[in-house]
Amino acid sequence: MKNKVALVTGGNAGIGKSIVLEFASRGAKVLFCGRREEEGKKVEEEVAKSGGIAKFFPCDVSNDSQVKDFVLKAESEFGGLDYAVNNAAVGGLSTDLHLYPEKVWDKVLAVDLKGTWLCMKYEIELLLKRGAGSIVNISSIAGLVGADWKVAPYTAAKHGVVGLTKSAALEYAEKRIRVNAVCPGFIRTEMLEGLFHSSPDPKDAEKKITRLHPVNRLSEPEEVAKAAVWLCSDEASFVTGVALPVDGGYTAK
Repeated sequence: MKNKVALVTGGNAGIGKSIVLEFASRGAKVLFCGRREEEGKKVEEEVAKSGGIAKFFPCDVSNDSQVKDFVLKAESEFGGLDYAVNNAAVGGLSTDLHLYPEKVWDKVLAVDLKGTWLCMKYEIELLLKRGAGSIVNISSIAGLVGADWKVAPYTAAKHGVVGLTKSAALEYAEKRIRVNAVCPGFIRTEMLEGLFHSSPDPKDAEKKITRLHPVNRLSEPEEVAKAAVWLCSDEASFVTGVALPVDGGYTAK
């Protein structure tokens, strides 16, 4: 991936940070965004120390003008775009559906689903100019099966991401733009830790979630990053429209 240009949303922490580092380690120039600027600058520095190139920009992916400005920086900063990984997401609350606050529902759908669409909207423009490219959307096991841990809007949004991915894959296949999704199981990230802590008994919640995976452990962010970057690479040149579980066997049950 030397001298290729990669874009990552939500790249300042968790899975997104691991994706930024993975792209950079393969020689790509990386443009990434997030909500927390201090964290983003630290990731920038980490990449630079390892000899890579990465630039951070703050961006709210639910805001059309901010997304447009961010994505088009791939062209102004690096001359174009080859790969994009849309990872930015919020988890919302772990609450009964009939008690779910409307404001939180709206935020989850705005960031996780609308935000993915907005990013794709502008990424595809640049990929069409390039004549080829690859997009990977980060969905979830909650995008493939029902979730019984009281996260209805997150589940709805992530199912939507899978449908959006498949539709775009078909629409742009002949344009040489591949579109795939990665559907992680429970990954040890800040977002998951926040979900645990919103439960009445965080330690019990973690034990229960861990046992849901046949491999009997949670995944590390790096494991998801490698799958996402592989889907972008030429090694996956005949793969499009796939929603790939990276879930320790969760959806095989």
